[in-house]
Amino acid sequence: MKKNKLDGGYAADFELFGLVCNKKEYKLAWHLNQALNITLVKKDDIKIEYADNTAILISNYIYQTEFVLFELLQNKLVGSGSLSKKLLMPELKQFDFLLKFKDLTDEMTSENVNAIFKDIPIIEYAMRLKFDTLKSKENLFY
Repeated sequence: MKKNKLDGGYAADFELFGLVCNKKEYKLAWHLNQALNITLVKKDDIKIEYADNTAILISNYIYQTEFVLFELLQNKLVGSGSLSKKLLMPELKQFDFLLKFKDLTDEMTSENVNAIFKDIPIIEYAMRLKFDTLKSKENLFY
């Protein structure tokens, strides 16, 4: 008997970086604004609800033009409570923040952005992540 396999894959049209920074997100956003010459703006928290009736709120900052997107996401739960899920991406618990990046003009590459991270003193560590290997990648599509 022939078996059919359903491919539930997600296609990401952005680059993803993990950032280790022990400062508040507004400080990190300010440093990113200065270094990248952008204007990240605080948006309403993103609420992600799970099938088991739990939910998390993720703090986020966005800079978006017609061709460029930077989205800074806090990987840790906003606020306190008795929610069981404490991270946006549980398999990336070592990272405090995630940065989604897309540049359709190819003026700024992921290598350039990663190099800029090294010049920001409050970023302890930055790493480009392979989207396809992430278990919770569906959490990045809200």
